[in-house]
Amino acid sequence: MIKVIGFDLDNTLWPVKPAILYAEQQLKNHLTALKPGIAYPPEDIQALRDTVLAEHPDYSFRLTDLRRAILHRLVQREPRHHEQTQDIVDRAMQIFLKARNHVTLYSGAEAALSALSQTYALCTLTNGNADVGQLSIGGFFQLKLSAEDVGAPKPKPDLFLAALEHFQCQPEEMVYVGDDPILDVDAASKLGIHTVWKTTIEARSVADAVPASEVIVDLTALPTAIERINDRISTERE
Repeated sequence: MIKVIGFDLDNTLWPVKPAILYAEQQLKNHLTALKPGIAYPPEDIQALRDTVLAEHPDYSFRLTDLRRAILHRLVQREPRHHEQTQDIVDRAMQIFLKARNHVTLYSGAEAALSALSQTYALCTLTNGNADVGQLSIGGFFQLKLSAEDVGAPKPKPDLFLAALEHFQCQPEEMVYVGDDPILDVDAASKLGIHTVWKTTIEARSVADAVPASEVIVDLTALPTAIERINDRISTERE
């Protein structure tokens, strides 16, 4: 039977685009208000990103380090900020990360998590840098892991294996809930973990091509989907 339910975060428990746009705007407001101000984002933001990634390929999943490095290079362009570069970058990152957690949960998310936490151990396994511990739902999770924590992003197995080890459970005793058919569903399925694909009505038409145990478009349906997985496990054992 199922013992653990893991969750992706962005676009699974909340839409990520509004959160990123809000965080970017807060960062822009802060940098342009400096004396002298720093234009953000710079026209060559992609070139800056590419340069940093060429020097630090692992920053591709260490998103906080990536943003910090880009900001450091950007601030250094203004000679009058050289002595305060580290302080400016530290403050800018504080502002961005706080705003990054300014999310609006999908309908039914908090109720589903509350109900499921009464029966199962819950954890978050994410490639992103949102801090679920800062949210109202943070207390539902017994384990919170990111790609940065384990040194590898999904679809690599490290996040899933770390959760299995932490809870001392077998793959067939875990369900993973995510929105991405490759990074979430396929990656977990290959390890023998049951999966719930949280998708959109439009994408559900390709559900047969995604190896998910269950497919939902609304998180209010998640507890029932978990029940169906448990029922199938019980039937297979009979």
